[in-house]
Amino acid sequence: MKLALQELKYYKFKYAMITAILFLLAFLVLFVSSLAQGLGKDNISLIEELNSSHYVISDDANNSLTASQLSEQDIKTLTENNIPLLSMQLATFENNTGIAAVYMKDAKPEVTEGKMPANKNEVAIDDYLQNDIKIGDTIKVKNKDIDYKVTGYVKDNMYAHTAVGYMTEEGIKRINPAIKPNIALVSQDSVEGLKDAKVISEDDLKKGIASYEAEQMPLNLMVIFLFVISAIVIAAFFYVITIQKTTEYGILKAIGFKNSKIAGMILLEILIITTIGVAVAIGLTFLIASQLPVTMPFFLNNQLIAILAALFFVVGLIGALLSLIKVIRIDPQLALGGE
Repeated sequence: MKLALQELKYYKFKYAMITAILFLLAFLVLFVSSLAQGLGKDNISLIEELNSSHYVISDDANNSLTASQLSEQDIKTLTENNIPLLSMQLATFENNTGIAAVYMKDAKPEVTEGKMPANKNEVAIDDYLQNDIKIGDTIKVKNKDIDYKVTGYVKDNMYAHTAVGYMTEEGIKRINPAIKPNIALVSQDSVEGLKDAKVISEDDLKKGIASYEAEQMPLNLMVIFLFVISAIVIAAFFYVITIQKTTEYGILKAIGFKNSKIAGMILLEILIITTIGVAVAIGLTFLIASQLPVTMPFFLNNQLIAILAALFFVVGLIGALLSLIKVIRIDPQLALGGE
């Protein structure tokens, strides 16, 4: 370990540049991946907050929540089995703000400020809109003589890039008196007695959002390409810097250093450089995330961070192992210019 630290100190400028490149690659991958995750959350965070493994939806809705309307018979069957129902009605307000009005009995979203609505004239909206609409404001439905007082903000409740607004049953009927439940939340993959509805999984309901599928495929491909490109660059960097020191390793072998000790030194150097670069990238990303407005689609996933860190360590070790093959084969005499 002492030898590895001495080498890092001696070639500090070169290793600082490599650490900086590692940091930039890690930051780029993490930042773009978080943006992709944020855009996805803007589509499906309501579904994730509902936290149900399966949903009952009308047969002809093509798995789209907004296109679904449960029949009277199916509503009766679900109600008799005490299965929670959810109603949604898209509405546009006079400031051209779109809100997905939602009613579900005993709904308990996370309230970040204020409170849930208590009567038909109140609404609690997603905090995505907090810069434009304040608690206590009155918002009016466009082209209708209907208004609501905003009582609070809820966290992570978006559907198809539209902020969700929680209302009472009477409140949502002010927008659409004939509204019926769109879906029901169930924990099993079948419900007996359904006539015009079917049971689908959470993933199927997410895929029923047209914008979600259209956005996630290209974004995920871009993130994958970034991972692959970063992996190639990192592996190549560590391979080249190790090969460049063939003479030094030859000298070490000539004075009695074993291959295992040289290999340990190389791996320790890579571990230190990678740890510093990735740690700084993660720290900066968290700092930026804490300063971004809620309107910015940005979501840091702990699983993604773990995958990123593991990837950089693995590809760094792969680059080192490839170079170690050459290091092990070094003839000290040839490395020193002998015959």
